Amino acid sequence: MILSDLPFVIGLGASAFHVLTGPDHLAAVTPLVLEEKRRFTPIGIAWGVGHVLGMALIGLVYLFFKPYIPIESVSMHSEQLVGVVLIFLGMSAVYRVWKEHRHHVHPHVHESEDGAYVHIHGHEHRHLKKHGSRHDEHRHDKPFRQNAGLALAIGVLHGFAGIAHLFLLLPALGFAERQQSVFYLLGFATGAILAMGLYALFIGKFSRRLSLHSKQVRFQLRMWAGVLAIVVGVYWIFG
Repeated sequence: MILSDLPFVIGLGASAFHVLTGPDHLAAVTPLVLEEKRRFTPIGIAWGVGHVLGMALIGLVYLFFKPYIPIESVSMHSEQLVGVVLIFLGMSAVYRVWKEHRHHVHPHVHESEDGAYVHIHGHEHRHLKKHGSRHDEHRHDKPFRQNAGLALAIGVLHGFAGIAHLFLLLPALGFAERQQSVFYLLGFATGAILAMGLYALFIGKFSRRLSLHSKQVRFQLRMWAGVLAIVVGVYWIFG
């Protein structure tokens, strides 16, 4: 093992553990991933990149402006803002699921010998795709870009919120050589991006496989992901 391997691996492991054990992290990413039908990993990667940028931002602010800015107060209010964002994200997810589910349920009147009766059932609307239509492709890409952008923004907020994040970067100061510190930081950044990217891929593939058996399962997964985000958000504010 070369000199730089161990710091990189330590940073990678510390970051992955931090990312995947944060309920606020998972509660924010899961609803966004479940909104997608195939591009799951980029949502997680976008959050990971944002998280690294947010941590770098709070680190720079702490380094240069600590005597002038109440960093602890800023961090605490940022965590409360995370709670507000999670509640908004969860409510938005629940509303979209309710709206789509309502549009997929239709009443039909059937005539029989015993009289007319109303039958309600749900079905999936299928639309014909015109090959070579850039307009349709742009329309379907818009929600993905919005979800990826939102994941990036929430990742930045998560990285900026919480002065405890700085303790995860302290090991970089403990290495004897600057090269080792650099590789620790590189490993940490890689771990955050890779861990959430893999989580997004796993939860996306899992939900997609379940939804192949029943469309109602996908509705329920998205609904409960939204509810989870609301619960975690409330706890983040008042807990």
